[in-house]
Amino acid sequence: MTDHLAARLFAPLALTAIGALAVLLLVLLKGDLCPGQRRRISDGLMSVWAVLGLSLMLAVEARVPVLVLWWGGLTLALGIGVLVYQARLAGKRSLSLQWQLPALVLAGGLGVWLLFRVGPAAIFMLGAGGCVFAHLIMVRAKHRLQAFNLILPVVGVSCALGMILVLLVQTAGESDPVTLDALILPFGQLCGVVLLSALVWLWPVFRKEATSAPVLAVASLLIVSALTLGQGIIGQL
Repeated sequence: MTDHLAARLFAPLALTAIGALAVLLLVLLKGDLCPGQRRRISDGLMSVWAVLGLSLMLAVEARVPVLVLWWGGLTLALGIGVLVYQARLAGKRSLSLQWQLPALVLAGGLGVWLLFRVGPAAIFMLGAGGCVFAHLIMVRAKHRLQAFNLILPVVGVSCALGMILVLLVQTAGESDPVTLDALILPFGQLCGVVLLSALVWLWPVFRKEATSAPVLAVASLLIVSALTLGQGIIGQL
């Protein structure tokens, strides 16, 4: 039972961390940020590495190839090492993004491996999980890039819906009636969780209110739950 749960959680959590890393580094690269915002968002990358570390611990239980574990461990060590060094800088100073480049390249390689392992749905898992987790970190960092409070929810929810569509297409090619019957309940749960997460995540947008960290924490939990359900469906297929 533990191995089964670990296998379902490993890929969604790893893809969420890699997607959030890509979004946050893009924000740091292109965003009009003051030194304080830049430092707070950079420090928020520690949460990304923590989630990636958790996924690697689950990967051990899921019996992922040793080479992938070493690859992920090296990625984690490089990413955390940069943040530990940055923590020694005085004031609001932060390191150049070039320092994050080695870890980003290795994380990208891990993401490519997950794409081959999980299939096309991994692209949408990456987008949905990455957007919601990056949004949470940015709000906790008190960012002022208001456009991202609309862009990230819209892109994230669209990716979650795209994952459902991909899984429906894959299920349409299944000919075993027993398997199809077994997928009815998981698909119903997946659609329900995605709908609920979309309502929670987009509610501040509809109300034209500031997005709060507790709301995004709930949205993140729901999105990761949806990704886990999706991974379970992929396993049954």
